[in-house]
Amino acid sequence: MQADSEVTKTVVVPLKFHHAISQQGSFLRSLRHYGVFVEHSALPTNPATPSRPTPSARIDDAELSEPEWETQPNYQDADEGDSIWTLKARDQAALERAEKSIQDAIDRVAQMNLVGFLTLPDRSMFPKIVGAKGANITRLRNETGADIAVGRENSTIVIIGEFFLGSVVM
Repeated sequence: MQADSEVTKTVVVPLKFHHAISQQGSFLRSLRHYGVFVEHSALPTNPATPSRPTPSARIDDAELSEPEWETQPNYQDADEGDSIWTLKARDQAALERAEKSIQDAIDRVAQMNLVGFLTLPDRSMFPKIVGAKGANITRLRNETGADIAVGRENSTIVIIGEFFLGSVVM
């Protein structure tokens, strides 16, 4: 009886897309369901979420009284270069499925061209936006494909996605 052998394949992933693709590790865990494990040749050094632009308001202006929406180009401060992801699996079918998932993820995050910053006057509106147990955020992520991060330290919600004329493409 022949022992199971491991098959490997390498995939090139731009470092600027690494954080968006890995989704804080959940994407890589989903590849394990296929029986595929991933090793990275390099990891990005810059933060996953761009920082909010410096507000243009003067120090002596009154505090924010209405929600504020700002956008900036995504990936402008991202790491340059590539990471080689080495995929290891027990069979070729799992390897091909994982490779397709990675390529689909690269194609999806390449379209995430803008970062939106929704800053609220205070955190009291967050429960209405987030929803019970995050239901509204989950629904918006599923409907739009956007990556939505609700800040814990401030009153800003960061939305990374594909925007046209100030709207999120669904």
